[in-house]
Amino acid sequence: MKSKLFNCKKRIMRVLAFCITATSLVSGKIETQAATMRDAWTITKDMKAGFNLGNSLESEYNETYWGNPATTEAMIDAIHKKGFTTLRVPVRWDDHYTDSNYTIDGGYFSRVKEVVDYGIKRGMYVILNVHHNDLQTKVSTESWQQEQVKYELRRIWDQIANYFKGYGDKLIFEVNNEPRQGEDWGGYTALYDCVNEYNKAALEAIRATGGNNSERLVLLPTYCASSDEPKLAGWKNLTGDQHIAVSIHAYVPFDFAYEGKKTVWTDELHNELKSIFARYQKYFLSKGTPVVLGEFGSTNTGDLYLYAREQYTAAYAALGNSYGIPCAIWDNHRFETGTENYGIFDRNSCTFKYGKIAENLINAYGGSHSDDGGDPYNSLFWSESGKSATNWKQAVSVETAKNGGSFKGSDITPGGYFYVEYSGTENELEFILQSYSPEKWSKVDRSESGSANGHYFAKYSYDNCIKAFGTSDFNSILDKIHVGATTKNVTVYSVCYCYPR
Repeated sequence: MKSKLFNCKKRIMRVLAFCITATSLVSGKIETQAATMRDAWTITKDMKAGFNLGNSLESEYNETYWGNPATTEAMIDAIHKKGFTTLRVPVRWDDHYTDSNYTIDGGYFSRVKEVVDYGIKRGMYVILNVHHNDLQTKVSTESWQQEQVKYELRRIWDQIANYFKGYGDKLIFEVNNEPRQGEDWGGYTALYDCVNEYNKAALEAIRATGGNNSERLVLLPTYCASSDEPKLAGWKNLTGDQHIAVSIHAYVPFDFAYEGKKTVWTDELHNELKSIFARYQKYFLSKGTPVVLGEFGSTNTGDLYLYAREQYTAAYAALGNSYGIPCAIWDNHRFETGTENYGIFDRNSCTFKYGKIAENLINAYGGSHSDDGGDPYNSLFWSESGKSATNWKQAVSVETAKNGGSFKGSDITPGGYFYVEYSGTENELEFILQSYSPEKWSKVDRSESGSANGHYFAKYSYDNCIKAFGTSDFNSILDKIHVGATTKNVTVYSVCYCYPR
């Protein structure tokens, strides 16, 4: 994101090799073949920035019933060229049953495959799910209803899994969308247990089809796919299957992202968001289970507040990247103001109406395909109001990963540089690398400085870091990074590490 807070967030032109796991292009068509299916952690960390094709194939009756144009290859091409690496395709299946035994119409299968292949042909990860089927709201404590839903899920996933059986591991299955009891979004333990049983039934049906589906990544939701702590605590992997990830949809903080009652992105909201990501670490990541944030976004509260939405997206994605969690923005192609207006990409013109929101998401994971001359980055700190210091004190201190932080010493790579954006008195800034054992504080000389967007900036090159620290072994020795003042006041807004093109 280019802004006064994120001058270091620039896009990089990245030429991606056209190589598709388990697929190859023959005359423009997908030819499936046997593949080595990678593990869940490898895949989720590689999925990165995702885009939701919302209000399309999951709409009632047909693809265009909710007013959106039919999906075209040109749309997906534009989304991919922007830099998105994951495409989530929500699909309603029950409007296309041909009999009472939940048999899915073959013509509809062909259309879903066509859209899936738009992404697969471009090397994207594609998430295919069950979305807005009536069973989505049939979480229950009644055994008869549980059995009916489990049977329907088994039937759906037996058909989907067999149809896409030959696809490699860039195709991902998500067993259900936001399962809940009616419109009860709170739930309680017995309902959380029911969701776990539904997840188990669908997962077992997928695995039973064999082939690549034996190890395909499958996403299993919490109750209503919520990030609320009781729902996270209530999620269980009943099969012990390791080729799974937790599926979460988190429009949080809710009063900013969903309701739009708060229209300025503040440190308080950022801290709330950080605490939610810490829950994912506590309940899942620390226990060996990956997480996929299949839906997030901030509703349109008007162009006057667009900058806040851009900041929110950058903050959200930076957290996702730091935890190794892919984040897929929800786009329902709605551009009005108010609740649930999440459109950023105009499907009629195949252009991004809110391009910077997209770019901030993409750039947080290392950059886009676009070329505006910038570098990909890893964010260590940012704040709208900034953090201040004077008289040789520290404004910002960041622990490295070996001490519980998200930034790894190994992220400091040749040709890169630390970038700090600040205000106060120019050149009154210190950048320090600290080691606990051996104990030392190493002040790094700046390699470049200047001003942009109303602030000062300073760069600290990889070579200067080595010169000051006395070694390139940052991963095992570096414990903390400090940005502070000399004798005069400085206010720090952004600290990141930028990688070379």
